[in-house]
Order: sequence, then structure tokens, then C-alpha cells
Amino acid sequence: MSWIQDNKVPAAILGVTGAGVLGLGVMLFNAWSAAAEAQETFDSVNSSLANLNSANIAPTPENLAAKHAMVKEYIDSAGKMALVLYKLQPDPKPMSDTDFQAKVKARTLEVKKLGAGRLPAEFNLTFDKYVDNLPKASGTLTADQVATELSGYLDAVEEITTMILKSGVGSIDLIERSDLPAEKADDKATPNGQGQRGAAEVSDQTITERRQVRLMLRLDQGVLQTILSKLASPSEMPYFTVVRLLRIENEVQVGPARVALAAKLEPEGGVTAPEGDEAKPASKGVQPATPDSLVVLGKEGIRAYLEIDLVKFIDHKAAAPAAGTR
Repeated sequence: MSWIQDNKVPAAILGVTGAGVLGLGVMLFNAWSAAAEAQETFDSVNSSLANLNSANIAPTPENLAAKHAMVKEYIDSAGKMALVLYKLQPDPKPMSDTDFQAKVKARTLEVKKLGAGRLPAEFNLTFDKYVDNLPKASGTLTADQVATELSGYLDAVEEITTMILKSGVGSIDLIERSDLPAEKADDKATPNGQGQRGAAEVSDQTITERRQVRLMLRLDQGVLQTILSKLASPSEMPYFTVVRLLRIENEVQVGPARVALAAKLEPEGGVTAPEGDEAKPASKGVQPATPDSLVVLGKEGIRAYLEIDLVKFIDHKAAAPAAGTR
């Protein structure tokens, strides 16, 4: 007799188990095949959608009308924003070229009194060339119109400089500014006979003009934090300013040696207070406690280089019609 006949119960169990494993394998294979087919279909549909999204819009009248509507909505929104921001910024008063020259000298004298000993030797609020020369006409702008633009620029530079001095800066080692488009238009002509156009020249679709002030300061960390806070505060800074670049260098490049720190904590001949603190006489019968810590970093001076963007919003009445013609 065979083993199956002798062990009918175990043989039946093994048979049922084998059939179950075989059936489960078939089910798993079918499920894997279905999942692979579904993944392939998904990838195909996803690729088709990506191609449709990146394809050019069909030039139908309906699509053209929808595009015109979206462009008009964008222009209207930009015009409203420009109107609000244009009214928020200080508006320079009309000024003649001679009045502007006198203004440069008077404002420079006021700032020099405020920052005595903390300003560069040659300091004219970055408008040095107008101390001895008058603004010139540029393109369609008259000399007085150029002087009015320069006057508003001077006000902004003076506001930034005064704020920095009042914040407690140690010194202003460098202060420069970018030229206005009207100033760049006076540059020498190019070899083909055409005048050079300034990099910051305003196009007919632009609602802002970027002006830049560059400074090199000597100060401590607390003063730098105060300056950055005031530049970002509408209540402290009436002009739209953006700190485009900030570089900081510690005046102390190397920390003190461990031996030097130990000497400050336990000097020979007795215990004294750390450097910078006034030694207080000890009461009779009471010995001062030995200092167990010193400030290693955080009180040293720093040098900071700042590039500040002055954002000037252009008259929306002049900018919006030009933008709508494109």
C-alpha cells in the first residue's frame, strides 16, 4: 500500500494546502499583471496631459478673447497697485537747477554737523558733481525736470544717511549711489554715434525704477540690527527700501587664546574684574568671588557693506497707457 493510503488525513491536508498555495499564486500573478497594466495606462495618460499643458494654445477666436481678457485684468490690477504705491511715496517738489545746487550744499552741511567725525573726508551726499555744476537737460527732459528728479533722490539719500547716523553708527567709510537714467544719457556717444542708454532706463511697461545706495559702515551688532529694522519699517523710513546685499566682517578675526583668558580670570597678584568692568573695592572681611566666565565673542565691532535698493514707483497715468498699447 502507498503512503497516501496509509496516511489519508495528512495527505488530505497537504493536498488542500498545495491547492491553496497554487490558487494564491495565480491570484497574485493576476493582481500584479493588472497593477502593471494600470500603471502603464496612468503613465500614458499623465504624459498626454503634460504634452497638452506644454502645447501652444490654438489660435481660435475664443482663446484670443480669453487671452485679451486676462491681459486686461493684469494691466488693471497692476495699475491699481501702482496708483496706491505711487501716492504713498514722497512726491518731490518742482525745483530749478540752481535751487537744486543750493539744496545739495545746504543739506550736505546739515548732515556733516550731525555726523561730525563719522563721515568720509569728501562728502556731498553722493552728489559731488553738482556742487560745481548744474543739472543738464537730457532727452525730452528739461534741466529743471532733471533737477526735480535729482531733488527727490537727494531727499532719499539724506533720509537714509541721517537715519544711520542717528542709530549710533561708528563711522560711514563709504557712500555711493547709482546714476539716474537722465544722468547716464549725458555719457559720451558710442562709436556708431548713438548715445549710451543707462542700464536702469525705464521701459514703457515698467512701473518702478530701481535706484541703489551703497554703504560701508563701522558699527556694532546692535546698531546694525536697528538700521535693518528701520529700513524695513514704514513708520521709520518713508521711502521704499530693500536691502539687496549685506556683507559683515568682524573686526576681531581670531578669538583670544585660552592662556589669555585664564590670565584675565586669575591674574597674578590677586583677583580683579574682567577687562572692561570697573574694579570694585571689596568690603572688609569679604573676598570677591573669582569670575568664572568672560565674553569671548559678541562685543567686538564689525564692518558692514550694504547695497540698498530705493524703489521709485512711476506715475501710473503715464505707464498704464503705454503698457496697454503692446
